[in-house]
Amino acid sequence: MKTHGTLPSRFVLPLPSFVLHPYMAVIIAIVHVYLSVGHLSKLFGGDVQWTHLWKGFDSLGGAYVFAALATRGFARDKNQLPSLKAVLSTTNDPQSMAFALTFPHSRRNGRYNQ
Repeated sequence: MKTHGTLPSRFVLPLPSFVLHPYMAVIIAIVHVYLSVGHLSKLFGGDVQWTHLWKGFDSLGGAYVFAALATRGFARDKNQLPSLKAVLSTTNDPQSMAFALTFPHSRRNGRYNQ
């Protein structure tokens, strides 16, 4: 939807920025799957309760949302990530390499911060 003289509006989730990082979104999706399995196994095991039904399927929905956010983040950042070869050729410190691969846009990363 666009009104006169304004930017187009988009639906934006009110989430903190660290949740939108692709790796964090994967971790949150895995936790949602774990919670879902716990509730749905009880539900399908014969303990039919409304709580297991809605918590199981809602957590599956949450896993879907966070998996979608993660794949969107990976697709968006695919061309912005430093190559492993560039990181390995600039440092021998394993901690610096891990930091550079995890946070590619940090000022600390120096020359492969592109």
